[in-house]
Amino acid sequence: MTCLLLPPHPASVSTARRWAAPLLPADVRDGVVLVVSELVTNAVAADEAAGAADDIEVELVVDPPHGRVVLAVTDASDLPLPPSPARVSGEEDGGRGLLLLDVLADDHGWVPRPCGGKAVWAVFRCTCTPAQRPVTTPDRVRCADAA
Repeated sequence: MTCLLLPPHPASVSTARRWAAPLLPADVRDGVVLVVSELVTNAVAADEAAGAADDIEVELVVDPPHGRVVLAVTDASDLPLPPSPARVSGEEDGGRGLLLLDVLADDHGWVPRPCGGKAVWAVFRCTCTPAQRPVTTPDRVRCADAA
């Protein structure tokens, strides 16, 4: 498992994408990076709405024996995910996150966190040929300034 801690700031979205991409198997990289972007965007919005200053935690598990990648992103909201994607018009800027999750992930959901908020998770089936991971990448990274 690798974990990235990010401040609840819009610049954290691109930081999370750049961090995740080289860790992922090629056959799921684009889809997982898109979901990382969506979930971190939602986490930033939830944390801003709640006035939370706690870091957003992004966890990735590449699991070759089980042929899957597991992603989890925390946010400060106690609200559950809606049971189905919202219907949005083509002109709206947002509201497609759950639809993306439904299409790209093989399974997804959320769990409440004991300290408040929730973790949204997604599972992606893959061939799991490990990506080339830089030797200097620690398993847990704190990004104090995502900009």
